[in-house]
Amino acid sequence: MSRRHILVLAAATALAASSLPALAAHAAPSPTESSSASAPARSVVAAYSLVVPPDVAGSGLLARAVLPGGLGCPLLDATVKSGKGLKKIRVTMTARRAGTTTQDAFHALLVCEARMPKGATAASIAGRSIPAAMPATVDRIAVFGDSGCRIKGSAIQACNDPQEWPLALNARSIVRDRPDVALFLGDFFYREQACPAANAALCGGSPAPLGGVPFTDSAWGWVADVFVPMAPLFQALPLHVIRGNHELCTKGGNGYFLFFDPAFGTSQACAPSPEGAAPVVYSPTTSVDLAVAGGRTLRLVSVDSANGVDDAIDDTIAASLRPLFVEADRQARGAGEAWLLTHRPITAVVSSTYLPSPPGAATTWTSLTNTFASSGLLGGYDLMLSSHLHLAQAVQIPGLPGEIVLGNAGALLDAPTGYEIPEFGPLADAYGVPLTTAVPQIPTAKSIRTWVRYGYALATPAKSGWTFELKGVDGTRFATCRAGSGDLACS
Repeated sequence: MSRRHILVLAAATALAASSLPALAAHAAPSPTESSSASAPARSVVAAYSLVVPPDVAGSGLLARAVLPGGLGCPLLDATVKSGKGLKKIRVTMTARRAGTTTQDAFHALLVCEARMPKGATAASIAGRSIPAAMPATVDRIAVFGDSGCRIKGSAIQACNDPQEWPLALNARSIVRDRPDVALFLGDFFYREQACPAANAALCGGSPAPLGGVPFTDSAWGWVADVFVPMAPLFQALPLHVIRGNHELCTKGGNGYFLFFDPAFGTSQACAPSPEGAAPVVYSPTTSVDLAVAGGRTLRLVSVDSANGVDDAIDDTIAASLRPLFVEADRQARGAGEAWLLTHRPITAVVSSTYLPSPPGAATTWTSLTNTFASSGLLGGYDLMLSSHLHLAQAVQIPGLPGEIVLGNAGALLDAPTGYEIPEFGPLADAYGVPLTTAVPQIPTAKSIRTWVRYGYALATPAKSGWTFELKGVDGTRFATCRAGSGDLACS
């Protein structure tokens, strides 16, 4: 990325931060007020199409727009098939608002939404084009996760350097690959504190969290962490999203449910109680089908694993997660091909450098609560996709579907070494002592491949299964994985 491009991005963020609060001083219209078709394209902070289940929108897409809070909702302009020709229609968008108990964190932005009409061939919001339809057949799927710039404690990322925080570069490379749809595996938001004065060269100008509320995100944090760097991707392809632990209600959950949750009526799900406490939320399990060339159908089954414990089994959280995996198993069973999408991995390892010293019985297997909650319910999947770890990893355990971890889109990377195959499986400690007797033990992996570098994956259908190209931020392939019928092999 050129220095000029860096300065343009910085100026765009600064302009948003300086202008939107002033616009927000004007009262934003209520959802019942009429839409405004006159809003120019330059007034739109972001516009995008979310992949949703058919019971949310028959077209499979939900159109969203983010605008300054002082404006009204624009209209969704669409060209749709009509008989043997085309006709243009205008669809009223309705407002989607954060809860009042979020105080001033989100009032500067207005979010508007509408179902994309069936048969749409083109669509735009205030002159800004967005994807109008799900692809007739899917030939390329982009996969990425854990994208935000970390500012927390001693972990201060160079948010002002696109090489050190390469989300914008990743977004550009994904668009250049021309995928039909993108899967985002969770963790948009990482700006959990103000940039320390001593680190101004790294993250100076980053929006700080609002004080006095039990969460860390804000409208300006989302503009900086998501809407500016991901702008090229929003216009180019539909986005299928799941929630990560950085979208818990104590972190970035209010923004997630306002901007990206793929359902109506959920924008206030993370709003604090009147007493100021953040709620605990579990989103329902959902699935969508993608038509694949050759008459195949791929079902994407999504389980919300934002809540969880990585290094132990939490029985309370597991009891809430278990029904989500039961429902996911039910939805997966009717599919010819099915992938499980869940933020916290089912089978993955962290670096041994993160273990205590001496490590004792500690194990490098992670997301243990998620592993326990899903036990016995994974037989219907051909592949599992997750993120959470800031790396790319491919794991194959005998008797379980292979898993690809892709949490390397932009957040500060994990340790570069220490990813050996543990001697015992995920539900035992380092000495082989079971962590639980409530479910059968799981054998250790027959293969674990790990790449600690930024990038994303591009999946294409093969004669049997799928080929995943793991790519760096410049789009260059650094590894290839072949997944099919539960088996995963990488080279």
